[in-house]
This record gives sequence, structure tokens and C-alpha cells, in this order.
Amino acid sequence: MKALLIRHPQTEWNRAGRLQGRLDSPITPRGLAECDALITAIAASGLKPERVFSSPLGRAQQTALLIAERFHCALQLEAALQEQDFGEFEGRVLHEIRREYPLFAEDEHFQPPLGESLAQAVARVQAFLQRLPTQCTHEAVALVSHGQIIQGIIAQLMDNSLANMARYRHPNASYALLDIDGDACRVARWGIASHLLRLPDV
Repeated sequence: MKALLIRHPQTEWNRAGRLQGRLDSPITPRGLAECDALITAIAASGLKPERVFSSPLGRAQQTALLIAERFHCALQLEAALQEQDFGEFEGRVLHEIRREYPLFAEDEHFQPPLGESLAQAVARVQAFLQRLPTQCTHEAVALVSHGQIIQGIIAQLMDNSLANMARYRHPNASYALLDIDGDACRVARWGIASHLLRLPDV
């Protein structure tokens, strides 16, 4: 099975540098253009998703619905694909959190108040990827998720560690290609974002 692991396009809070987590904000006009470019790039890649699994958060659902409509396939919500739960940090400006809580960006086991740690969030996505082949028999699927959790799962799959997660940054509306064979999952490509290069700032 091939899985396209997709980050949703730009939202208002992405643009403002606010941490979203389980909260939501609208997709921006640029985000809508990013989504169009993303879908065109997926179609041009030759991969045709036969089912779309999506985080239930609004920004991911909106993206997933457009993908499902384009490829005429079913959409299924999957709680495991939600963003890391940042608890009391959600809605706050990211650089202020990092200044106040240095461990937030440095320790995978740091747990925000009333939230979950990065390690916990990555573990739930790993568990979903392991059971995915038993949930469907499609040759290609799309998984719509979020920036922090995508960076974390790519780092874990590439390095078997979250220590160098920062190197695996995924821009809005970028994607990775995973090869899943039984309970083995391999990153074929990550950070695919060339489809965004010619977009105007809108």
C-alpha cells in the first residue's frame, strides 16, 4: 500500500503563528490556492487515492473532502490523525510558548498542561499506520493530518528517534509518500512541496 501523508493548507492561525492543536481557524485564500495546487500535484504524480482518511479537525476535513471529490473516493474520519493535543497552549503565539517553556521544543516527553506529549501523539499515529492494512485493502490512500504530528512521525520512521524532528519540516499543503507492507512502514519521500513554488502570495 502507498499512503500520501498530507498536511492541510494554510489557516489564519498558521499565518499568525498561533498554536492550533485541537482548536481550529479558517483556511486562508492562500490556503485554498495551496489546496488546488496540492490536488493537481497528486493527480500528476500518477497515484490515485482510493480512500481518504482524515483528522476530524475542520481544516483537515475541508482539505480531505476536496481530495475525495477530485478522486471520487470515500472519506473516513480518523481520530488518530488529529494534531498533537497542546492543552492550555492552544491559541497562544508559538514563539511566546517557546520562550516561556524551553522544553516544549526540546523534549519529546514534555506534556503541556492538559495536553499530550509529542511522543504520545506520534505513538498513536504509528499504531494507526500499523493497523491501516487491516482496515482497507486499497493500493493507494490519502491521510490528511497536521504539521507537528507529520514532522514527528516522519522523524520516527526515518531515524527511529524524535531528536532531530526539526529537519523534517512539512510546509502547509505538502505531503510525504509512505510505503506500507504489513506492519512495516517506510518513508519513500517526504516534504514534497514543489507544487507550491509558483503560487502568488494571496
